[in-house]
Amino acid sequence: MTMKWKKRFIFCLVAALIVSPVLSQETPPPTQTGEENRQPAVDESKNGERKSPVLKGFLQDGGAILTAPLRFSAKDWLIAGGVLAITGVLIRNDEAIYREVKDFQQDHEWVDGISSGLESLTRIGTIYIAGGFLIGGLLFKEKKTAETGSLALQAMIHSFVVIQLIKHLSGRQRPSWEDGIDGWHGPAGFLKRYESGQWARYDAFASGHTIAIWSLATVIATQYRHTGWVPMLSYTLAGLGGLATITEDLHWLSDVFVGAVLGYAIGKFVVRRRGSPGKRLNLAPVVSPHYVGIGLSYRF
Repeated sequence: MTMKWKKRFIFCLVAALIVSPVLSQETPPPTQTGEENRQPAVDESKNGERKSPVLKGFLQDGGAILTAPLRFSAKDWLIAGGVLAITGVLIRNDEAIYREVKDFQQDHEWVDGISSGLESLTRIGTIYIAGGFLIGGLLFKEKKTAETGSLALQAMIHSFVVIQLIKHLSGRQRPSWEDGIDGWHGPAGFLKRYESGQWARYDAFASGHTIAIWSLATVIATQYRHTGWVPMLSYTLAGLGGLATITEDLHWLSDVFVGAVLGYAIGKFVVRRRGSPGKRLNLAPVVSPHYVGIGLSYRF
């Protein structure tokens, strides 16, 4: 099998896994409806103590993400087609894009100054941030802050599972090997990572760094969407962090794009399924012995 057809085969193989989490946020679980879809990530028992997320619900969410294609609508397939089309175009041009990025980096020394820090943010900083939200919220009894940390950690774990499945299927070579020459080796290539000197060589697609920071950023941005600067800052750092993995020779642009799309989708999915309902404006008829009217309630 030629390299050209091998790349096409692997691309088709991982396509379902790529689009599954992207669209799973639109599909409610088969056994839940309405408000049952919204379960708090940090609950309160009758005596006011906080409880951790229920393992059963977490596993149900993971299953819903991985089996999302079974519930795709026509609109879902249209969105999936667009994501796959963009991914395909990027893969075809990844080598040329990578060379352009490296040329720009070589001509601008300031890129090296910030690239390493941003890459570290995507790798380990995400865990510290999510953990900080959770621990800080519990210590200071800030329910929303604790919930945000819990949701972020859940989204990052789901993202890790999804990205590892895709990496194992694709076995794509990182640009740091063979002077930026692209290569797809499938599951056999990925398993070579366990051989001496081959660690992380064939796990470029898709970007685990990017999916982590985008799932975190999406949870924070969604939880604090009414505070304008929070979503802007969250997504800006997530975008820059993803691009830094290219300048640090870890990923191709298509790896970053897919990681960002998946991280965003999984983050939205987790908040929708496990986040608190939030503020709601309700209108209802009011009937009393003395008057008839409309009642207005605003739930915080």
